[in-house]
Amino acid sequence: MTKHRQVRHIGLLVNFKKTISGLAFSGYLIVLGSASLWPTPVDGGGVVWFITSKILIFCHNISWLKWIQYNQLETLANIALYIPLGAFLVLLLPRVPVWILCVTPLVVSALAEGLQRWFLPQRYSTIDDVLHNSLGGFIGVIISVSIRQLMRRRAKARSASQGR
Repeated sequence: MTKHRQVRHIGLLVNFKKTISGLAFSGYLIVLGSASLWPTPVDGGGVVWFITSKILIFCHNISWLKWIQYNQLETLANIALYIPLGAFLVLLLPRVPVWILCVTPLVVSALAEGLQRWFLPQRYSTIDDVLHNSLGGFIGVIISVSIRQLMRRRAKARSASQGR
């Protein structure tokens, strides 16, 4: 493959990765928005409540998970829901300072909880949700930044070992 074709191939691959990442992020935002701004509590019945009850039954059948009750499961779910936000921010905004990436989930969560409080009277808006969501986003940022740094170090070491 000629050098020009290699560069073009790499460019197409980068664009493909960006497109897939953007589509995945869009899908995630739909899920996040639906969970955050659904007019009634998402755990008030239906599929989410069915899944929640099955998870609680599962936890109560395992001795070291019996401590998990609904409130703990909700906390873990809030954290888990925002981990991808932090990861996507790092992936899609690689030049933005890490501190801004860490603060962004806090802002997003505070906005969602504020909208719940002011416009969705059947929803419960709490500062705990903001803190748990922010923690999840922070975890996503830290894990993704760590992976990015590790990959850069490996690439640098590989280049150095190949004499480049």
